[in-house]
Amino acid sequence: METNMTIIDHIYALTIAIIVPVAGYISFNKLVKRAVAGESIDLGQLYNSTIVTQWALFAILMFYWGQAGRQWPDLGFTLAIDYRLLIGLALTSLAIIFMVQQLRRLASADPKSMRGLRGQLGKLEFIFPGTESELKQFTSVSITAGIVEETIWRGFMIWYLAQVMPLWAAALISTVGFGLAHAYQGASNVPKVILVGSAFTLLYLLTGSLWLSMILHAVFDIVQGRAAFGIIQSAAPAAESPSP
Repeated sequence: METNMTIIDHIYALTIAIIVPVAGYISFNKLVKRAVAGESIDLGQLYNSTIVTQWALFAILMFYWGQAGRQWPDLGFTLAIDYRLLIGLALTSLAIIFMVQQLRRLASADPKSMRGLRGQLGKLEFIFPGTESELKQFTSVSITAGIVEETIWRGFMIWYLAQVMPLWAAALISTVGFGLAHAYQGASNVPKVILVGSAFTLLYLLTGSLWLSMILHAVFDIVQGRAAFGIIQSAAPAAESPSP
């Protein structure tokens, strides 16, 4: 089958699907060991490096795509106002409303429940914001992830894979790859990431556009960060207070 791919596409796909996830897995586990050893982790530096790395990958893709003279709608940068977009908008709105409601319910949880939820954060706790300043930075990371990861995993990877296989297979493999790329969060979290990624993928396939999946992805990460922040803040006093 004749395709429009070049060696640069293959290198970029290899980088996204293997090199970046493996490097991230190794560096994250090093951070976990430091955190377990009691070493303080500079979250500001961690967040900033994540933002810079992601936007660098985004810039490379945008530059090459433009230089290759490709159509931007093929990458998901389009917005056709039709019934599919309206359905996608309704689904996105419902999902965001649900997440906001869950966040509000969390805010009224009792301290005991908060301590239990804090335990569920496990080794991921140290990457979540613990101060207002870190929370603002985490929001920037979330917005970055919404834009960059959707462009890469939904836009580029589905286009790339669809050059040599049916669209449904390309979407499936891309979604699984997205989940595996988050394996640093722990094997038990990979199915959850795949499930969430499936929602982003279906939204993209429904509308033919990345915009709504970008918004939903960013909001999901922001809510997740705010929820973790609330759990850490509420559980900390009780968890750290001395026993009578």
